[in-house]
Amino acid sequence: MFCVLGSTLGSSGESVIGRLFGCEVENSSLCRCGKETVRSSLTLLFTMHYPEQRSPDKTIEEYDFAEILKKSICLEQSTQAWCDNCEKYQPTAEGASVFDLVVTVSHIQDARTGGNLVAHIKVGETYHQRKEGVTHQQWYLFNDFLIEPIDKAESAQFDVNWKVPAVLYYVKRNYNAKYDLRIKNPIDANVLLTEASLARKQRKSHATFIPLMVSEMPQAADLVGLDAEFVTLNQEEAELRSDGTKSTIKPSQMSVARITCVRGQGTNEGVPFIDDYISTQEQVVDYLTQYSGIKPGDLDAKISSKHLTTLKSTYLKLRFLIDTGVRFVGHGLQKDFRVINLMVPKEQVIDTVYLFHMPRKRMISLRFLAWYFLDLNIQSETHDSIEDARTALQLYRKSVELSHNGGQEEFRKVLKALYEKGRKLDWKVPDIDSADGQGSPKSTAVFPSVMGL
Repeated sequence: MFCVLGSTLGSSGESVIGRLFGCEVENSSLCRCGKETVRSSLTLLFTMHYPEQRSPDKTIEEYDFAEILKKSICLEQSTQAWCDNCEKYQPTAEGASVFDLVVTVSHIQDARTGGNLVAHIKVGETYHQRKEGVTHQQWYLFNDFLIEPIDKAESAQFDVNWKVPAVLYYVKRNYNAKYDLRIKNPIDANVLLTEASLARKQRKSHATFIPLMVSEMPQAADLVGLDAEFVTLNQEEAELRSDGTKSTIKPSQMSVARITCVRGQGTNEGVPFIDDYISTQEQVVDYLTQYSGIKPGDLDAKISSKHLTTLKSTYLKLRFLIDTGVRFVGHGLQKDFRVINLMVPKEQVIDTVYLFHMPRKRMISLRFLAWYFLDLNIQSETHDSIEDARTALQLYRKSVELSHNGGQEEFRKVLKALYEKGRKLDWKVPDIDSADGQGSPKSTAVFPSVMGL
């Protein structure tokens, strides 16, 4: 924590000495009418104010020097001061603006890799109240995907030999009481309307989506099918230990390459309204074509025939949808949003990975679920995000139908049969034209009483 002074004794003005050695301070004056006036200045001198000895038995009380210094710098007093709002001299409380340290960013030095940045963040009461039902603040360490609670002393411990401070971030104390910090949506719905593609060769006849009309603008709780595809920018760097185990020096870096959103309701349900290929200036080392469907040239504005756009443009669209309150439906969305680096409230994510999952069992692929429940043969050669988003939406509809028709107990029986079938087939989708009795439940009517297919 640090304070800025309420007294300007020893003001240095704009002298060279003042600019070199002065301390910038804020003097805050609060009138009884609620009008707050803040003045900034430079000072070279702080007057120490020691606490008075008020003990009746004249025993000497011990005080911590840091506490005395803080109270001296953050001196509060009541004086008569002019108030522009009242247009007269009023009793005014003068004091310092107090700032608390809430974030530190340190450079962890490593001669082999060049080091990396880690952040220590003080997470406030609102988060813990929402997640844990308790009111407290806690410091956390953010190191890539590792997040863990730490002691507050660790956040401000530095060592120039290996942990060098890079950023110290302070926030004015009690700002919640003085300012309206509720999140407002500054993003206009126009971000979802038609936009030009960066690709020079893209034509309207090649468009893979239909932008939303004004009458189709999403509302809170509307469904949106979503799928994302990624490419690799940097390969994983690892070394083999003497005991034969692998140690990851630097993990691979993924970058979002395509994001697709399809309508989740209405007469155009399943029709894409976003199908953005994300242009990147960084070198792609692996397009992961077998899993992403992205091919060399798709992200190059000079030769791509896709609807190519910037990451910022697509972020704005997703941010608008998130702030609107839509519910995203997709397969593996939690992982996708983590790599995309977007925080989406849990209640706005419907992940089909977990809809059809039994505790302590393996996760099931979208391809197998689509074959088993929908009799669809998808991803036979490569992945297509439009197909995957539509399929996830259909699977969500199927899970709702199964739960509604048979209840949770019957749904558990369906899941049990799903896992039995998967183990029998080694989780491989059989040839769609095979006649070996391995058809999907839709074609064999395994659960006619529950599924109603």
